[in-house]
Amino acid sequence: MAKTFVGMTAQADEAGCGRCFDEAEIELLRTPGLPLPADLVRRVAQKDPFHWDDQPAIIRRILPQLVVVLAEGGAECALTARGLAAADWSGWPRQQAGAVAGFLDAWWTHTLRTKSPPIPAGAVFESCVTASSSVTPWLARWETETGPAARRHLADCLDRWREELTSEDSPFTWWWGTETAEQAAWHEVKQWLAGQALGNRMPEGPRPGRPKLDGL
Repeated sequence: MAKTFVGMTAQADEAGCGRCFDEAEIELLRTPGLPLPADLVRRVAQKDPFHWDDQPAIIRRILPQLVVVLAEGGAECALTARGLAAADWSGWPRQQAGAVAGFLDAWWTHTLRTKSPPIPAGAVFESCVTASSSVTPWLARWETETGPAARRHLADCLDRWREELTSEDSPFTWWWGTETAEQAAWHEVKQWLAGQALGNRMPEGPRPGRPKLDGL
């Protein structure tokens, strides 16, 4: 990621939001190669995308450090990931888009294989979904991970999403796209989870309050 985005910078005339970022911070974003404070990286990514003159350029500038913030367990990681979705990274040049996709897949895969990741698996899943506006690649990866940690995370996610599983509301608070697309994505998740229950991938029996998946 660092190699791909080295030298990236905000536009020379990027003004940003003067009420949220001071001139010194904006100047840092305009200057390539200088390290950025983690708090600035987080605030930049979480800011409403429409506050920037060229939001994709801003995201490319902070990406080498943004992925570290995400992987280490930064607060509100799904909101942070929204910045990626708004930047439309999948439409970037192939090498850049591939680097982002590679990071997201590695982050999700590592989480599924780790017993106690720094961020709950459900939050990482929601962040990857938010960043890509899709659930399909992350469900596909989950399907291939059959170890005990992945199964444990599956059960934990059922508890995390117990209210949403019995309603039309999705857990994708910072979804970047239409409401129709969001509902379709959540329906895809529910159908996949029901299939996992039928396939006996759950590591234990029902917990009190957990919805029955065979009725989804």
